[in-house]
Amino acid sequence: MLQDTKSGAVVQIDCHYVHPERAAAYLLASGGAAAFIDNNTEFAVPRLLQALEQQGLRPEQVAYLIITHVHLDHCGGTTELLQHCPNATVLAHPSAVRHLYDPARLVAGTIAVYGEHAFTALYRAVKPVPAGKVRAIADGERIDLGGRTLTFVHTRGHANHHMVIHDSETNGVFTGDTFGIAYPCLQYGSSPMLVSSSTPTEFDAKEAFISAGKIMAMAPERIYLSHYGIFTDPAKCAALLRESIAALESILEDGASGGMDGDALQTWCEDRVRADVFDTARRCGLRMTPDEVTLLNYDVVMNARGLAYAANRRRRTVGSGLSQ
Repeated sequence: MLQDTKSGAVVQIDCHYVHPERAAAYLLASGGAAAFIDNNTEFAVPRLLQALEQQGLRPEQVAYLIITHVHLDHCGGTTELLQHCPNATVLAHPSAVRHLYDPARLVAGTIAVYGEHAFTALYRAVKPVPAGKVRAIADGERIDLGGRTLTFVHTRGHANHHMVIHDSETNGVFTGDTFGIAYPCLQYGSSPMLVSSSTPTEFDAKEAFISAGKIMAMAPERIYLSHYGIFTDPAKCAALLRESIAALESILEDGASGGMDGDALQTWCEDRVRADVFDTARRCGLRMTPDEVTLLNYDVVMNARGLAYAANRRRRTVGSGLSQ
């Protein structure tokens, strides 16, 4: 657990998803009220409640469980956490609400990506959120949390149901997956090591560029990444993010225009994504230990799956004569 030293008003919680320092949740506390941003999985709930207790807060003081998007490493623990926080309301993008009340489609899609055994190991189970406990948040909507203002901005690109949250007290933005992936163990080089995320199934490079611009237009002093950590040079991170989005866009376009399909397309995407990611690591001055290679390879595979899916979707759309 890490407390933001700027104000003490943000606590970063390591959810130990897959391994330490891979996925974070955040606890905000002001004026006797508290909120969690991203709830990870059922396995993380004890860690979230422990962080609450360490801040001298009771579960009854939690006003909001905020979900940046409904990928299960961000929302899978929501119902379990609600059982401990009876006064909390779940805040989510309007397009995410139905999936929280009925997660069957989320579960099926995740099993299709990971397999049933891995799904159970990662998430155990994903339960529907009780009726009436979710509030859809409009683009630009503001909510008071104990005297601080949280502003919600819809950000497509990684997922169509994604939103980020600006915090007035720290002038920071909680970016979910919109601002990419930057693991702490890879931040020892000459610049931050950050790459975009194109995990299945809604990656859209054009929208990802727009969303990065929306975040930078808020002039944040810091960004809070779900994967992973607090970064205090948003401009430098944004430059790396845009480079990564452009590289993924190029791979997607080449994959969509080629004749490959199935495993051949997946393998081709993996090779291209891997080459780009490790070239970025070298340019950032990383030496790349075997453990670091293994860490990045996980995201290489997931990004490649998302690009292969998007390439097939674009090919089908063009073949049917429909516009994007």
